[in-house]
Parts: sequence; structure tokens; C-alpha cells
Amino acid sequence: MGNEGPNKVGKWYYSPATATVDPVEVNNCIKEQLLKAGGRIFFGEGYGKLAGTNTVRTTRGTLIEAGHIINAAGLYADKIARDFGYSKDYVIIPFKGIYLNYTGAPPPLRRNVYPVPNLKNPFLGVHYTVTVDGHVKLGPTAIPAFWRENYEGLSNFRPGELVEVSAYEALLFLTNAFGFRDLAWEEMRKYYKPFFVGLGLKLVKEIDAAGFNEWTRPGIRAQLLNTKTFELVQDFVVEGDKASTHILNAVSPAFTGSFPFTKWIIETRLTN
Repeated sequence: MGNEGPNKVGKWYYSPATATVDPVEVNNCIKEQLLKAGGRIFFGEGYGKLAGTNTVRTTRGTLIEAGHIINAAGLYADKIARDFGYSKDYVIIPFKGIYLNYTGAPPPLRRNVYPVPNLKNPFLGVHYTVTVDGHVKLGPTAIPAFWRENYEGLSNFRPGELVEVSAYEALLFLTNAFGFRDLAWEEMRKYYKPFFVGLGLKLVKEIDAAGFNEWTRPGIRAQLLNTKTFELVQDFVVEGDKASTHILNAVSPAFTGSFPFTKWIIETRLTN
């Protein structure tokens, strides 16, 4: 990222300093730095249960004790927080995000292209992203998922989550809270490629629509729902005390802002 700000050109903003990074590469670098500093990372072990004020037990039985516990579990942050007495008014509702890769030649764009955000919902909408290796992808979707790790097929299927998530989504659909019914219908239509690509065509003058024909591996957005107001929360939500901190909602651009956000957590939660 550079220091040059966006320049207004007619109804559009041109931001030449906007950049794309590889999140896997960034996380691998962070992992190496943590290990060199003496940190420990437990792979393949999830949160099991609270085993004391400052102690948790993993799904493999490992006991981890800490002076201060930070819960940044994404899709399960709300459930873990409830073990500590927090997230009483919130629940995670999962949304599936899928992109379409451009496989034609040459690449149709050299810059990221974004739509004007719709303030009625927390999702940015379909846009173009140029990856670090020069590929172009269109998306993502924000399709309501039916359990927290509903990536593909019946993988990671959990009946209890299906019942809980479906119940909340049914209520949102019936009441049409914040226009959820229209949002869900439009998102489901994005499974139809011509409709999906058609949304992207509105952002550019000309592009080879047939070149977008390869679905990417899906991701799940951990979207927080306020169970009292029935609103999708569109801001960061952090709860906790001197013993623990719970990051319940980390909205976009959470990855971009992760370093200053972490600094804020340390300065406001761990040093006071």
C-alpha cells in the first residue's frame, strides 16, 4: 500500500495505491515469527471446553493455561464466548462466499474494480480482484449457509447447527428483517453463472464473460446477528474482561486492518 489517496474521476474514485496480498503467505510468515519468538501452535486441535478461569481444554484433551485468553475463533467465536459469560445477545450466521476465476487470455483487467456499497446489508457485493499472481476473479457470493462449516456437500455436517442456523434464517426470511428475503433470493441466483457474471458486467465497459467459468474453493463468512434487534451487525464487536477477550465480529476489511486492530486489542484489553 502506498500513501497516495483516491482521486475522484467523475462518479468514480481511482485508487492507484490499492494492492492485493496473498493471505496464506502472510500467515505463514506470521507463523514463522511466532515460532522463532517461542510461541506454540497446536494444529488439528479445536476448542473443547472451559476448564477454569484461565484454562481451556482442547478437543484432544490438551490443557492450555494463560494469563489472558483471546477468543478469535471466527465461526465459533460466539459459542466459545458464551462459555465465558459473553455473547448473550449475538449468534453467528454463516454465509458462503464463492468466486469465479477467469481462465481465458489475456487477463481482462489490471486493477481491482469495486461497486458502490449497498448500505442496507454488510456485504460489499460482486467485484473484480486481481490476485498477486495476475489472475482475475469475480465475486464473491454471500449465500446463506445451513451450518457453520457448510463448504461443500455434507462435509462437516452437524445436525444441531443445521437446526439452529435454519431456525434463525427462517425467522429472518419470514419477517424480512433488513430485507433478508430479497438478499437471500438474489444471492441464491448467483449459483446461475450467467446471472452472476451479468452483475460483474455492470462494472466494466467490455469483458469476455465466457472466460469466467471456474468456481473457486468456497469460504464461509462468520456474520454476527443481533438476536434482540434481528440485525446483521456491520461493525466490530469485542466483549470481555481482565481474564478474556472475545472478538465476536471482525467485518471487512478485517484482514487488511488486522495489525492495527491487534494493537488496539493489546493496548485496550491487555494493558489496562
